[in-house]
Amino acid sequence: MPPTNPVLRQIHRAAGAVPPLLNCYRKVRDVSKSDPLATALYRKLFDRGRLRLPEIEAETLAPESGDIRFPVSYPLLAGEDAPLLDMLFLLNLAKGRGVKRILEIGTYRARTTAAFHLNCPEAFIASYDIQVLDSPYRRALLNQPNIQLRHASFADSAGVLRNEPPYDLIFVDGSHRVEYVIADSRIALEILAPGGIIVWHDYRPNDFRNRELRVPEGLEVIRQTVPVFAVKHTTCAVHVSAAKKSSSQT
Repeated sequence: MPPTNPVLRQIHRAAGAVPPLLNCYRKVRDVSKSDPLATALYRKLFDRGRLRLPEIEAETLAPESGDIRFPVSYPLLAGEDAPLLDMLFLLNLAKGRGVKRILEIGTYRARTTAAFHLNCPEAFIASYDIQVLDSPYRRALLNQPNIQLRHASFADSAGVLRNEPPYDLIFVDGSHRVEYVIADSRIALEILAPGGIIVWHDYRPNDFRNRELRVPEGLEVIRQTVPVFAVKHTTCAVHVSAAKKSSSQT
């Protein structure tokens, strides 16, 4: 499939005119996928200016939790698992804020779901995914009374979610296509509790391995209506809902 970037498309077209040159182009591209220097150069040339959200320090979003528990099962890391630094931020956020209701969009192996449960054992957790991927994490959670692994489309479940109590923390890590980022975010904003927080994952540039990541573009649309911030030193972005005013403040 030809690249979507216009500059790369022209290179691909020129290389395609000479079969040996096309094969050489493909070999260079494949080698570059594992080269961090090539990835950095790619981002500088083709992804510059995409990350435009104002930044916020993670420490300003929650009190320190004191300690974090982390579930471990092999393989230690799989393709769509959140990086460890992002997990540290996310779990400290949930535990430090003392959240009671957590919603996750994108269960995958349920590693993040299991980590939420370890650190917030009293919290109700609902996690959505359209696929069911067997894993030790998922199996360990199946009989937990306060955890629901919902095999369903998050977007199609909007009506059900609107009739549930609102959520204190919503972790958005579903499809990264721009239209889904926008649609999932708008539903999340509707069902967020006063003073609650939404965390988006994969707010980062593309690379050779994933040119379809469009979380930054989706959040540019969302921040036209609500404040959204990039969390420093992570690939997360956040929105914090205004706390509900007490009767004495009205």
